Amino acid sequence: MRRVPRFVLALVLALGFGAPGSRAEGVDLSGTWYVLVHYKDEVSGKPEAVRWEDRIWIFEKKGDQLEWKDYPIVVFDDDEGRFERSRRGYSRVVGAWEPSPGQRSNIEQGLRINTRGSKTKTLAGSDAAGWKSQAAAQSPSANVVTYTETWGVRNAATKPVFLRNESLGSATLEALEGGTVFETENVAPAELRGRYDRDGTRKGTFRMVRSGPVQALESDKTPNEKQRERIESLIREQLGSEGELTPDAINRALDAQEAR
Repeated sequence: MRRVPRFVLALVLALGFGAPGSRAEGVDLSGTWYVLVHYKDEVSGKPEAVRWEDRIWIFEKKGDQLEWKDYPIVVFDDDEGRFERSRRGYSRVVGAWEPSPGQRSNIEQGLRINTRGSKTKTLAGSDAAGWKSQAAAQSPSANVVTYTETWGVRNAATKPVFLRNESLGSATLEALEGGTVFETENVAPAELRGRYDRDGTRKGTFRMVRSGPVQALESDKTPNEKQRERIESLIREQLGSEGELTPDAINRALDAQEAR
């Protein structure tokens, strides 16, 4: 077998024709992304438990600015495996939840979103220099406590680092600060993976995948609101039109709901 001279190998690698995956993929953030986070909360009652959260991010270039929209409530056609029901309402299942094949298809086609809790920031800068939102001016009054958030993106075109910093303080009090970091470590077509850290206490990993266009359902109800409606309906069925709404009646309805 004929040996390839070392200088030829060096030239090949320099030109980027090495092993698959050796070249960094370029990243265009514009569009809709589904974000899934797995993490452990060091200050919770179960610090060893893996937890999850998900959201939708939408990025759009507007002139020389970047608009970043965050929707923390997403709605799947099939929510199976995501939530568990108890007397206190619905809560996320504890564990490293992953979407099923049907749910992944739902992501590709586009999820529904509840606009409750959504936020939008306009960032100035560039892919090369980085993007950052402007912080709101703090009130000069000692009696006014101001809460501000600043968002930023570094290395937007290569391995994006998403930064979300929070500050709470006043003119006379030292500010309380916290922050969340999504640091991309691996880039693949239509997917980003990396490290997640919130306030140094919630640590884990995140994955971002391209999503289809979302539909906003401003009137859509949360799982807890839907459960409350079901319970109220069940109570009315058990009491009838003349019944009295008593604690015992409510408890019976709750027991019946949990038994389903």
